[in-house]
Amino acid sequence: MRIIQKLKWWIAVFAVLVGVGLANVAGVRAAGESSLTFGPTSQRISLKPGEKYRSSVIVSNPATSEGNTKFRLFVAPYTITNDQYDPSFDQINTYTQMADWITLDQTEGELKPNDNIEIGFTVEVPETAPAGGQYAAIVAQDMTNIGNGGGGNVQIANISAVASVVVADVAGQTREYGEIFENNMPTFVMNAPFVASAGVKNTGNVHTDAKSILQVWPLFSDEEIYTNEESEDNEQLVLPDTTRYFFNTWEDVPAVGIFRARQTVTIFGETAVNEKIIVVCPLWLLFIMIFLIALLLIWFATIIVKKIRKNKKSVKTEA
Repeated sequence: MRIIQKLKWWIAVFAVLVGVGLANVAGVRAAGESSLTFGPTSQRISLKPGEKYRSSVIVSNPATSEGNTKFRLFVAPYTITNDQYDPSFDQINTYTQMADWITLDQTEGELKPNDNIEIGFTVEVPETAPAGGQYAAIVAQDMTNIGNGGGGNVQIANISAVASVVVADVAGQTREYGEIFENNMPTFVMNAPFVASAGVKNTGNVHTDAKSILQVWPLFSDEEIYTNEESEDNEQLVLPDTTRYFFNTWEDVPAVGIFRARQTVTIFGETAVNEKIIVVCPLWLLFIMIFLIALLLIWFATIIVKKIRKNKKSVKTEA
């Protein structure tokens, strides 16, 4: 009877713990911005050796600006520094030659609040241009509080600036090759969010768009409860000779449950699919469940031992 009473007490404690909610604190990240805006933020063009290409960008000064904004424009090489795709505007490689092919119609100006200006540019492609991807950025630097001294292009990381990235493919012998080297999902999730990761590598000489889609269903239903198919983040540019990671995040994960999840990754027509049964259970709840199971096992073992002893006594009495 003592064991049964103790078991009832622990079940009561378990019920109280289950009723206790866990609060999640979301961090807020603030970042400084230039007063200028750029449109478009990126554009894709197709080039041929020996030909010229014309396009334009629009520099705007928002209505919320406190006054006139002076700016200057210049062209910089565009590449990335890591597999998280942090941009770089000062590294030069075989895929950034286009920075030398672009000529701006205007390199400085001044805008009133809620004003904008369209500035054209010319891409003059040399006859010897290599086939494949080429990448450059047109940068608008806010000069209002900097002045015009110093000359040259100030390091973009240290200035208030915005950039419009020009993504080009040059006609010729291109190679479209890639690989999917990671497609992972956790099987056990202790707390939100649920994060699935994917890694792709572009081994060709031209850029491509890789895609990573996460879908989640209840264990015994085909009614989809989460997908990122409509998200703009499920498809990302991958530059030549680079790797890129995707992190698909399901934020509104129930506190407890069992689900079916599928992540589909695609690059250059190659597709990899990972399907899993995922279990969502908080760590504290898991410990309590293990404890209760252990307690039940002890209880059953005690009952069995008592029955064995009782049977032995009965045998001795009969003897």
